[in-house]
Amino acid sequence: MLTVKYIAPALFGIALSLTPVSGFAQSTSHDGHAASELALTLNAGAKWQGDDNMLKGMDAIRTAFAANLDAIHEDRLPAEDYKTLAAEVMAQTDFMIENCVLEPAVDEQLHSVLGQVIEGASDMEAGSEPRAGAVLVVEALNAYGEHFEHPGWQPLD
Repeated sequence: MLTVKYIAPALFGIALSLTPVSGFAQSTSHDGHAASELALTLNAGAKWQGDDNMLKGMDAIRTAFAANLDAIHEDRLPAEDYKTLAAEVMAQTDFMIENCVLEPAVDEQLHSVLGQVIEGASDMEAGSEPRAGAVLVVEALNAYGEHFEHPGWQPLD
């Protein structure tokens, strides 16, 4: 029989994995990439400096959304296209997570963005309200552009 001695540490680990990264002063793992709350700050008034992997991944996600934005706005994007878009978002998110070499403070901010991106992609994949998931991703992309230095970045309308 399991006792509190064994259950408590397991529950604590689960709670940590579900806690948004923005609640931590510093993060050294990527468990927080699944955070669901977007809370960004600037770097002492300046935009955060990322790396080439972040720029490449975020560019790819933005490009995929820009190509579908009118259909999303007009609520005419087919369910299968939402699923395809979600798969592209997740592929790029996985790429950024696997290749992340950001400093902890920058990484923490990116965790918040990617958390909302992942949440939106999951909603798009699930299919019950895919448009709402797409809106979450667009909001995250626009917030990213306001908080990260990314040459040529344009917000999505």
